[in-house]
Amino acid sequence: MLVVIAHAIETVLLVTGVVALIRCAFQYASRTENWHQLNVVLFHVQSLSREEMKWWYIAMFSLILGGIVRVLTMVLFT
Repeated sequence: MLVVIAHAIETVLLVTGVVALIRCAFQYASRTENWHQLNVVLFHVQSLSREEMKWWYIAMFSLILGGIVRVLTMVLFT
């Protein structure tokens, strides 16, 4: 039962992180009208606006926390 809960938490965190990162990318692309260089969201974070940075931080926090839950689940339940 605990494994199922941990897997559900991991899935929710990872999906939330990906969705927040996609939202950040769309906000950046809408603001700059530059749809060809969306790698800025991942590699050149200093050019993001305040609102885009908020979503970037949410995405990174959620992805890292989801990764930690994944590793803990693998270590504790295998």
